[in-house]
Amino acid sequence: MTVGGRPVRWRLGLRLAVTALVAACAVLLGAGPAAAHAELLGTDPADGAVLDTAPEAVTLTFTEPVRLTDREITVYDAAGVSVPSEAAASDDEVTVTLTDPEALGRGTFVVAWAVISADGHPISGSITFSVGEPSAEVADPPPAPTSSGAVTAVQGVLAGLTYLGLLVAAGLAAFVALVLPGSYGGQQTRLRIRRTTRVAAAVATVAALLMVPVASTYAQGLELGDLPGSLDPGLVTAEILSVVLLVAGLGVVVVSLSSVPPDRTQRPALLVGAALAVASPAVVGHTRSYQPEVLLVVSDVVHVAAGATWLGGLVGLVVALRALAGREELAAVTLARFSALAGGLLLAVAATGTMLAWRILGSWSAFLDTTYGQLLLVKIGLALVVAALGGWNRFGMLPRVRAAAGFGDRTRAATLVSRTLVAEATVVVALLGVTGFLVNQSPRPAPVDAPEGTTGVEAAESSGDLQVYAALSPRRQGATTLLVQLQDGTGEPVTPPTAPEVSLRSGDVDLGDVELTASDAGTWQARVVLPRAGVWEVQVSTRLSRFEAPVSTVRIDVPE
Repeated sequence: MTVGGRPVRWRLGLRLAVTALVAACAVLLGAGPAAAHAELLGTDPADGAVLDTAPEAVTLTFTEPVRLTDREITVYDAAGVSVPSEAAASDDEVTVTLTDPEALGRGTFVVAWAVISADGHPISGSITFSVGEPSAEVADPPPAPTSSGAVTAVQGVLAGLTYLGLLVAAGLAAFVALVLPGSYGGQQTRLRIRRTTRVAAAVATVAALLMVPVASTYAQGLELGDLPGSLDPGLVTAEILSVVLLVAGLGVVVVSLSSVPPDRTQRPALLVGAALAVASPAVVGHTRSYQPEVLLVVSDVVHVAAGATWLGGLVGLVVALRALAGREELAAVTLARFSALAGGLLLAVAATGTMLAWRILGSWSAFLDTTYGQLLLVKIGLALVVAALGGWNRFGMLPRVRAAAGFGDRTRAATLVSRTLVAEATVVVALLGVTGFLVNQSPRPAPVDAPEGTTGVEAAESSGDLQVYAALSPRRQGATTLLVQLQDGTGEPVTPPTAPEVSLRSGDVDLGDVELTASDAGTWQARVVLPRAGVWEVQVSTRLSRFEAPVSTVRIDVPE
């Protein structure tokens, strides 16, 4: 009979933790993908269209599902006076219904829109259409509100603190469960580990909780002064879910460490709680934005888990090695266990990091052309420094610990190892600071403002009910993005067995095949450079089956 029935309570807690972990996996792998940032794919009527009569509604189609905010989508006449209208979002379409289209009159009208991508980033723009004939002069619509750099800076700091606390707390749980010998009964060392874990978990929890209203503020284009009344739960559902997973996982870890040393039931509880916590960033990360989604989400979770085990192991070693200075065998076993584990962690970080960079950036040039790529290069450089310090510990310091003969030698060896570990942990903390700002950057190049009337979409019937849509964003000469989407007769995206083959040409200028990157279901994009204006032919060959591969040609007029 156990006093207080502690094993029974632990078994129940472990079952609950495992259930939560399974639920987290279902959430991460079962929810639909979200593109990195939505882009306007097309409009009805087309941007710049001249109509005989006023439309009853204007439809905006995006490359991914979008959401509306409290900021209204507004229709203005040529003089800049707002026209009564209502907007509603459904999946990847926004419908702007004109209250009284017959009262519009003749001239040009501007639809100023602002929506939120599925990843929480706000995007905005405007399109025009004319009734009868275009107006001679058209007033610019008011600019959509955007948050200042202070908001994104606070987001970066909070993200960095969340990662720091998460990785230290979850990593210490892994250190106690996998590295620290079970025979070691040093209560002071275990007490320090427990206190450090509690502080780290508290930092991660507070930072993650504060991130929710800040993310809502950013999504609405507001400022930090608007925080008290700007929280809109509907805009930050992913962030809220991430906080729930984080708090649940770290809660299991902290409770599991409340009685030390852990028994056979508590040890798996530590690992399950840590796994639940390290899965939380994947709910809101860029990995949900690219295909194959399951592989990238798993890579993201493994990447964070490896980083947590590494950083937590470094902190745990710094705490434990000084106390083990007089017990060289136990110290050598502890350091050897972590060194062996670190080799696998290095492979895991390298493999998953390479996978994520390959799928998210998509090209070598993106490392230099985007802030995301530049920060990723800094992160890679810091990771190489960490790997070098880890190698020095493994092949330089560990033999010294094993060879130490007297108490003085053991103490000096432990001091040298601790200094290297502190340096290694410091570089990892700097790496996490970079990560905090990295996760708030878009992996895609910053969009260039398009001239008025240059965001139209063209379509061509391919085979049966298959429709091929192509657009240039912006539709202009020079560097631009080609968007291609396949739809069936009901307007649903079509994803063939293999990506379509797309080529571009205009007269005697043939750019040949372009390299496509999947951005959503049935949707691909490619960065292209059009050397001149004029009519460009986009030839799309779609392999639907072994014997069916229709070819469609979409013509897009690129203005001077």
